[in-house]
Amino acid sequence: MTSGYCVHLLHLDDALIAYSLIQVAAPCFSADDWARVVASADRWTLVSLKDPAGYVRGLAVYRIGTHPIAGRLMDVPIFAVASVIDDVTITDLLFTSLRRRSAGCDYMRFWAQFPGDFSEMESEDRFRRWDHGLMFRIDQKPSPALL
Repeated sequence: MTSGYCVHLLHLDDALIAYSLIQVAAPCFSADDWARVVASADRWTLVSLKDPAGYVRGLAVYRIGTHPIAGRLMDVPIFAVASVIDDVTITDLLFTSLRRRSAGCDYMRFWAQFPGDFSEMESEDRFRRWDHGLMFRIDQKPSPALL
């Protein structure tokens, strides 16, 4: 199963379904915190990946800002994938989508731990830290494989 997946901005109709995916990845992240994430689409971008049957199988939440060390940073506190049979493909497609959306950024950071709550995601101190998550350097010139 390698085709038929669609990556788009999360539709509000799918917000509750997407929360069920978060519950698998981080049961401590409350429904109230998720509602705050969804309501703050002016600061956070929510991206979902659906399978051919229309089920949400991947979810990413990010914001872009200026980091004091990294420069222009795509900060990704939520990246979740759920599939029994095709998790590698779904992860690759969701990551590639984020990579395309990171144009103009110097780095992408994927948090090592799922945020405990919405306030942790919003924390400017947490954003400015360099010591958490996976920092992925964005090549200024895309490789031919990504074109």
